[in-house]
Amino acid sequence: MSAEAKTAKEMLYVADPTGAPSYSGVIDVFAMHGLKYTLIGQIPDVDNPQGMTTDAAGNLYVTDIGVATEGPAVGDIKIFPKGSSVYSFEIVPAKWLPVDIAVGRDGTLYVANIAPIGTFSPGSVSVFPPSASQPSRVLRFKNDQVYGITLHGQSSTIYVSYSTLGSNDGAIDEFVRARGKPKSLGVSYSEPWGILEDGHDNLLALSGSGTVDVYAESNGKLVQQISVPNGAMFEAFNQSRNRLFVTNFQEVEILSYPGGKLLGSVDQSGWGGRSDYPTGVAYWPSP
Repeated sequence: MSAEAKTAKEMLYVADPTGAPSYSGVIDVFAMHGLKYTLIGQIPDVDNPQGMTTDAAGNLYVTDIGVATEGPAVGDIKIFPKGSSVYSFEIVPAKWLPVDIAVGRDGTLYVANIAPIGTFSPGSVSVFPPSASQPSRVLRFKNDQVYGITLHGQSSTIYVSYSTLGSNDGAIDEFVRARGKPKSLGVSYSEPWGILEDGHDNLLALSGSGTVDVYAESNGKLVQQISVPNGAMFEAFNQSRNRLFVTNFQEVEILSYPGGKLLGSVDQSGWGGRSDYPTGVAYWPSP
């Protein structure tokens, strides 16, 4: 990557698992200056990158669900130091396909697994201690596929978005201290994807049909609904949480928060003219 990738004060990472004319996945790295952006580097990743996040040190965490060639797809988790296109650590889960990730301040990884390797459901959550290559525990619960995971800003409580058994409807479960049995938030919405905590005890659940549904963690009440053009897949806040970056299967939309006003986008011109299908998105500095 360019020298600016190591010195940039604000960066946006966007996963694009597809390429033209053939499959050639990358993670695009943009330096952000307000609503303006500059492509300053690319991280090759042909393993189908999905959910991503960053930590305070600038490390980028990427979940790959893998690409099936002969036999089932085998995913992985990669960690890239700030400004590097080469990962410093890789985890290859033995049984699960990771699709989204959250990282605690102590380095604990909380990984949403969309499904077991070789099957379509049910999903789970794996908890990896700092620097560990094997999970200390796997949380299993009644679900179809798991799509998103987020960590409460002031605790180790996690929230998971998933599709319910027998339908495409979304639901959210809470695991206090990332342990024990889940507590349902009691919500239902269409086409679940990523989920994010806003630092004020609200959860932003993304719907593939094109909304950000904001729910109160205390009672599951729908606080707000924000429209996103063309759909909503994964999301990330800037450090002050007043801007929300949402991938919508075509580009990255930039929205004000909590206002929900569409401020701009990272569009096709920023992708080097490639045929794009943006998936995961992450921002640094993280909130």
